Amino acid sequence: MNEKENTRSAILLIEQDDETRPLLVRNLSNAGYQVIVALDEEGAIERTIGGCHRSDIILLNQVNLSIEEFLNMGRRIRQGAGLPSHTPILVIAERYGADLEGKDVQVGESEYVTYPEDAQQLMNLLHRLCSVYSRE
Repeated sequence: MNEKENTRSAILLIEQDDETRPLLVRNLSNAGYQVIVALDEEGAIERTIGGCHRSDIILLNQVNLSIEEFLNMGRRIRQGAGLPSHTPILVIAERYGADLEGKDVQVGESEYVTYPEDAQQLMNLLHRLCSVYSRE
Protein backbone atom coordinates (compact mmCIF):
# COMPACT_ATOMS: atom_id res chain seq x y z
CA MET A 1 0.00 0.00 0.00
CA ASN A 2 1.46 3.32 -0.92
CA GLU A 3 1.33 6.33 1.37
CA LYS A 4 -1.62 7.92 -0.51
CA GLU A 5 -3.73 4.79 -0.05
CA ASN A 6 -2.76 4.56 3.59
CA THR A 7 -3.98 8.10 4.34
CA ARG A 8 -7.44 7.06 3.19
CA SER A 9 -7.69 4.37 5.86
CA ALA A 10 -9.47 5.49 9.03
CA ILE A 11 -9.10 3.74 12.35
CA LEU A 12 -11.68 4.07 15.10
CA LEU A 13 -9.58 3.84 18.27
CA ILE A 14 -11.27 3.07 21.57
CA GLU A 15 -8.72 3.78 24.28
CA GLN A 16 -9.59 4.58 27.88
CA ASP A 17 -6.07 5.11 29.22
CA ASP A 18 -4.99 8.76 29.22
CA GLU A 19 -1.29 7.85 28.98
CA THR A 20 -1.58 5.26 26.21
CA ARG A 21 -4.08 7.13 24.03
CA PRO A 22 -1.74 9.96 22.87
CA LEU A 23 1.02 7.47 22.02
CA LEU A 24 -1.31 5.32 19.94
CA VAL A 25 -2.80 8.34 18.18
CA ARG A 26 0.64 9.72 17.37
CA ASN A 27 1.97 6.39 16.08
CA LEU A 28 -1.13 5.73 13.97
CA SER A 29 -1.16 9.27 12.58
CA ASN A 30 2.55 9.10 11.78
CA ALA A 31 1.86 5.88 9.88
CA GLY A 32 -0.61 7.82 7.73
CA TYR A 33 -3.91 6.71 9.22
CA GLN A 34 -6.80 9.00 10.01
CA VAL A 35 -7.57 8.35 13.69
CA ILE A 36 -11.03 8.75 15.17
CA VAL A 37 -10.74 8.60 18.95
CA ALA A 38 -13.34 7.52 21.48
CA LEU A 39 -13.01 6.73 25.16
CA ASP A 40 -15.77 4.14 25.30
CA GLU A 41 -18.42 2.27 23.35
CA GLU A 42 -21.02 5.03 23.54
CA GLY A 43 -18.53 7.64 22.33
CA ALA A 44 -17.42 5.41 19.47
CA ILE A 45 -20.96 4.98 18.21
CA GLU A 46 -21.67 8.71 18.55
CA ARG A 47 -18.52 9.56 16.56
CA THR A 48 -19.34 7.22 13.66
CA ILE A 49 -23.12 6.89 13.49
CA GLY A 50 -24.67 8.02 10.26
CA GLY A 51 -21.34 7.97 8.46
CA CYS A 52 -20.15 11.31 9.84
CA HIS A 53 -16.75 9.66 10.37
CA ARG A 54 -16.00 6.70 8.13
CA SER A 55 -14.02 3.94 9.81
CA ASP A 56 -12.17 1.14 8.04
CA ILE A 57 -11.20 -0.72 11.22
CA ILE A 58 -12.18 -0.73 14.89
CA LEU A 59 -9.16 -0.88 17.21
CA LEU A 60 -9.72 -1.56 20.90
CA ASN A 61 -7.02 -1.64 23.53
CA GLN A 62 -8.04 -4.22 26.14
CA VAL A 63 -8.16 -2.82 29.67
CA ASN A 64 -9.67 -4.63 32.68
CA LEU A 65 -12.29 -6.62 30.74
CA SER A 66 -11.80 -9.94 28.94
CA ILE A 67 -10.90 -10.18 25.27
CA GLU A 68 -14.35 -11.62 24.55
CA GLU A 69 -15.99 -8.61 26.23
CA PHE A 70 -13.91 -6.29 24.03
CA LEU A 71 -14.79 -8.27 20.91
CA ASN A 72 -18.47 -7.99 21.86
CA MET A 73 -18.01 -4.26 22.37
CA GLY A 74 -16.47 -4.02 18.90
CA ARG A 75 -19.42 -5.91 17.43
CA ARG A 76 -21.89 -3.57 19.14
CA ILE A 77 -19.97 -0.53 17.88
CA ARG A 78 -19.86 -1.92 14.35
CA GLN A 79 -23.61 -2.57 14.40
CA GLY A 80 -24.59 0.62 16.26
CA ALA A 81 -22.53 2.79 13.92
CA GLY A 82 -23.98 1.09 10.85
CA LEU A 83 -20.57 -0.09 9.65
CA PRO A 84 -20.38 -2.99 7.19
CA SER A 85 -20.24 -6.44 8.82
CA HIS A 86 -16.82 -7.04 7.26
CA THR A 87 -15.28 -4.02 9.05
CA PRO A 88 -12.39 -5.56 11.01
CA ILE A 89 -12.34 -5.49 14.79
CA LEU A 90 -8.87 -5.68 16.32
CA VAL A 91 -8.26 -6.06 20.05
CA ILE A 92 -4.81 -5.33 21.44
CA ALA A 93 -4.40 -7.83 24.29
CA GLU A 94 -3.53 -6.36 27.66
CA ARG A 95 -1.78 -9.24 29.43
CA TYR A 96 -0.59 -12.52 28.02
CA GLY A 97 2.04 -15.18 28.43
CA ALA A 98 5.28 -15.58 26.52
CA ASP A 99 3.64 -18.32 24.40
CA LEU A 100 1.31 -15.72 22.83
CA GLU A 101 3.73 -12.82 22.49
CA GLY A 102 4.20 -11.77 18.89
CA LYS A 103 1.10 -13.58 17.62
CA ASP A 104 -1.89 -12.26 15.72
CA VAL A 105 -4.95 -14.49 15.99
CA GLN A 106 -8.05 -14.39 13.82
CA VAL A 107 -10.97 -15.25 16.10
CA GLY A 108 -13.89 -14.55 13.75
CA GLU A 109 -14.56 -13.76 10.12
CA SER A 110 -13.21 -10.22 10.53
CA GLU A 111 -12.17 -10.22 14.19
CA TYR A 112 -8.62 -10.37 15.45
CA VAL A 113 -6.60 -10.29 18.64
CA THR A 114 -2.99 -9.18 18.62
CA TYR A 115 -0.48 -10.04 21.31
CA PRO A 116 2.14 -7.48 20.32
CA GLU A 117 5.82 -7.97 20.78
CA ASP A 118 6.39 -4.41 19.57
CA ALA A 119 4.63 -1.49 17.89
CA GLN A 120 5.74 -2.57 14.43
CA GLN A 121 3.76 -5.79 14.73
CA LEU A 122 0.58 -3.76 15.27
CA MET A 123 1.38 -1.50 12.30
CA ASN A 124 2.03 -4.50 10.05
CA LEU A 125 -1.28 -6.10 11.02
CA LEU A 126 -3.21 -2.86 10.49
CA HIS A 127 -1.60 -2.48 7.08
CA ARG A 128 -2.64 -6.03 6.10
CA LEU A 129 -6.18 -5.64 7.40
CA CYS A 130 -6.72 -2.31 5.68
CA SER A 131 -5.36 -3.78 2.44
CA VAL A 132 -7.60 -6.84 2.56
CA TYR A 133 -10.85 -5.33 3.81
CA SER A 134 -10.71 -2.07 1.83
CA ARG A 135 -11.18 -4.17 -1.33
CA GLU A 136 -14.49 -5.65 -0.14
